[in-house]
Amino acid sequence: MNTGTGDKKVATVKLNKTELKRQKETLEQLNKYLPTLQLKKQQLQIELEAAALEIKAIDKQITAIIKDMEPWAALFTEYAMVDFKRALNYTAIDRESINTAGVDVPVFKAIHFPTLEYSFFITPTWVDEAIDKLRELVTFKQKRRIIEEKRSILADELRKTTIKVNLFEKRMIPQCRENIRIIKVFLGDMEIASICNAKIAKAKLTHKVRAL
Repeated sequence: MNTGTGDKKVATVKLNKTELKRQKETLEQLNKYLPTLQLKKQQLQIELEAAALEIKAIDKQITAIIKDMEPWAALFTEYAMVDFKRALNYTAIDRESINTAGVDVPVFKAIHFPTLEYSFFITPTWVDEAIDKLRELVTFKQKRRIIEEKRSILADELRKTTIKVNLFEKRMIPQCRENIRIIKVFLGDMEIASICNAKIAKAKLTHKVRAL
């Protein structure tokens, strides 16, 4: 059947009123759900931008801490009375999962370090500050790692949502509209043909009656 669509391929549909009703209902559902998908896509983009800004801010803080610690770099290898390595081996990281734009993402809450035991009387004052700075550095790095994990989840969800939006906008909705057009054209043609057939039948009947 020539549908007037040229070389465009159209899915096969039943050419009747029942199918027309089904296609209209489907189109209504698609148009109703599409704005939700579009909003989700927008929210995910905003969240991704926010995560990128968070990482950028953390990187600046990490750079600043490393710069502040440069004067102590040589002292770490020379001073052996404090186990700096143990000081930085965190015992646990507290994180929780929150729902953002319809997807669960991790959020950094806190990090726990072991309690160190050393003599405050014979230990140089810079050691305490150095440990605090080192732990702050580790904290920022772990926080950054979790934000990266969140960003990866958001990016994957954005990719899936974008595919759905494109599917709705470029394939499903246009196809549904085309199906409706085809069915309406066919039913219209059938109605015209039916009227013509009825007129022809009436004319023949009238002719026979007159011939009697």
